Amino acid sequence: PLCPQLSPTVPCVPADINELNLPKTCEIDFSDQDDLLHFRLLICPDEGFYKGGKFVFSFKVGQGYPHDPPKVKCETMVYHPNIDLEGNVCLNILRWASDVIAGLVTPRGA
Repeated sequence: PLCPQLSPTVPCVPADINELNLPKTCEIDFSDQDDLLHFRLLICPDEGFYKGGKFVFSFKVGQGYPHDPPKVKCETMVYHPNIDLEGNVCLNILRWASDVIAGLVTPRGA
């Protein structure tokens, strides 16, 4: 779906996010209601290796979305095979969907 307040080429990111059916351990923050292409995701796992942690990710959705993945940065220092030392999240091996968030909430093989 497209958002009427945005350019017709930019999909409605909040609508796409609503379709994800996020678990209760995730919370999305659109700090700037005028900028729907930048938001933060707080993940507080309640099971697995990362249980009890609080992990903040910033998302920057570009004009090429959905063909180009968003830029995702982990603002919380964490060891994870898909997050580099600067917090950059490697999305090319993950799917941009609920699987991405599920993969960050529950580590594979845990």
